[in-house]
Amino acid sequence: MEMLRPHHSSLEAITVLAAISSWSWMMQMGVLSRSLTEAYLRAHNLLTTEGGDG
Repeated sequence: MEMLRPHHSSLEAITVLAAISSWSWMMQMGVLSRSLTEAYLRAHNLLTTEGGDG
């Protein structure tokens, strides 16, 4: 049973690193998505108010 211990520890380390990497990637995609949405809404707002009565 002691022979399986190092393998188990390596698997845990790989799992933790994969989870951290996935979380980091998800956060970056969230920030990018939010930035693109804000840019789209600003451009849409400029287009709709540009030809208005104002």
